[in-house]
Amino acid sequence: MASSIIGLEGKVVVITGAGQGVGRSAARTFAQEGAKVVAVDVDGALAEEAAREIQAAGGEAMAVATDVTKADEVEALAAAVLERFGAIDVGVNNVGNFGRSTPATILDLDISFWENAISQNLRSTFLCSQAFARAMVQRGVRGAIVNVASMSGLRASVRLGPYGAAKAGVMHYTQTVAAELAPHGIRVNCVAPASINTPRAQASQSQERLQEMANAIPLKRLCEPEDVAKAILFMASDLSSFITGQTLMCDGGLSITSARPPMREDAAEARG
Repeated sequence: MASSIIGLEGKVVVITGAGQGVGRSAARTFAQEGAKVVAVDVDGALAEEAAREIQAAGGEAMAVATDVTKADEVEALAAAVLERFGAIDVGVNNVGNFGRSTPATILDLDISFWENAISQNLRSTFLCSQAFARAMVQRGVRGAIVNVASMSGLRASVRLGPYGAAKAGVMHYTQTVAAELAPHGIRVNCVAPASINTPRAQASQSQERLQEMANAIPLKRLCEPEDVAKAILFMASDLSSFITGQTLMCDGGLSITSARPPMREDAAEARG
């Protein structure tokens, strides 16, 4: 049974990148609190899987295949949600990463890395935030927008410079949008995780490397997708009703230390 203190029962929550990882976990978490979930992913099949999982558990969900770096597709997404549910109460901008770009220092970095990082992180956050905000303002919804950044946006990101810069931009843009939307009663916050223990991380990193990363974190474990999902839920819920323009570090305490796992030439960190 959904808790009234959370205040999300019956709310329409749009989650980008909901097909897997943090987004998929967030979709389940919001559905468990009684929200109507819109699972958005560039891979339509994965979006459908996420929606079916929620429906099988007795929740309400719809899937929308969308490339959130394309303005026309984001506009179509918002229109589809409004047609189905009539409102958008919460928007979660979870899409990020940088595609298949190769990590490198500035001396060897290919411009495509920069372009991919900006597009997938900043462009997607701008386009979706704008679409969500317009829908909320037009319908008088005092909603919430939650962006997902990374600890890479707070600290130096060796060989991942464009990604770190883009995530820093997400954090800064969160503050600006929060100030602009505050008069409408819309809160905008950000969650910034450390390395996340996803299937992709397990497949791309050695167990030795993953252990090194976990050992650098005060809580001595990697961040799980569920950890980030709960932080997103908090920022979207009534529990944070007087919080806006903030970035919540979901990093096991890593950002309060000087510890960082050693960067290797053949490995990039697992990312949110």
